[in-house]
Amino acid sequence: MKKIFIACSKWNYPYVEKVQNRLEQLGYEVILPNFIEEPLIEEKIKKEQSSLEHINFCRKSFLESRQKSKESDAILVLNMDKIKDGKCYPNYIGGATFLEMYDSYLLNHPIFLYRDIPEGMLYDEIEGMGSIILKEKLFDILKYDDHSTISKENHLLHYFTYDDLWKLKECKDEYLKASILVRKLFEMKQDKAGKPYIEHLKRVSDKLEGNMQIAGLLHDTVEDTEITCKDLLELDFDYDVLEMMFIVTKEKIDISHMTKSDKLDLYDQEINDVIRSRKKEASLLKEADMSDNYNPERLSKLPMEKQEWFQEKYEKQLVKLRKVNEERNQKLC
Repeated sequence: MKKIFIACSKWNYPYVEKVQNRLEQLGYEVILPNFIEEPLIEEKIKKEQSSLEHINFCRKSFLESRQKSKESDAILVLNMDKIKDGKCYPNYIGGATFLEMYDSYLLNHPIFLYRDIPEGMLYDEIEGMGSIILKEKLFDILKYDDHSTISKENHLLHYFTYDDLWKLKECKDEYLKASILVRKLFEMKQDKAGKPYIEHLKRVSDKLEGNMQIAGLLHDTVEDTEITCKDLLELDFDYDVLEMMFIVTKEKIDISHMTKSDKLDLYDQEINDVIRSRKKEASLLKEADMSDNYNPERLSKLPMEKQEWFQEKYEKQLVKLRKVNEERNQKLC
């Protein structure tokens, strides 16, 4: 798979940008639903046009969606809850979205549902299409793709020759493989104190055990470079290692326009997302990362303004995350 068509009702347009961002970090091109830029355009046209004009408008919309299905390799249906007039319609799939799913079915494309199939008259039909339920875990889309070869689109080819990538793919020592990758990817990068960034990746890795050490080395790869999860999976990295790395990977969004309060709220949401993943390895990885970023020795080398900002950013969140990890550890004992 290369291109994924996002389909959803207008009620779920607010979720599209976040999902698009995450799909691109996984390594897919995204085809957006109709009218994503103007989600209320259909209602506006319906009020201003005659019945015949509106019928023609809908026909044109269906034809555009059909073309998008042909251009894509799979469809992802964002079937979030629809709230209208105080009533909730769980995991909602509208009529137009169902038709888009059916077009993909006829094209023999994989059909992914973000949530469970909604109860209703079309339950059997949707299930009969062989729909794949993600249960809100976008990372699982990678399970249904082919990683047996190294594609020509692999972004690691900007750093390595094709032959060298195949040698890395065949390397059975994943820690060594990760070390070679990050040294190449981050060889010119420095941290905020002017130190080689690779030292941060190594310290985070050293705080962890087992496969988590590999994730520790790789944890900033997708976040800070153009490399995607699909690129890494083509090198035969362990699926679980990449999943815990992806969970702690922040979205690539522009925060330059945000206020200080907005940035703190965003970071709080990011930590909560890690906790809600219920992956204890991801939570431990995030704690190791935050602990190194909040290390007093590292902070002391920064300007006072930066020190105060990082204290405000990390201190409260680190306490919260440590508490969650301690509680999970006690349940395992």
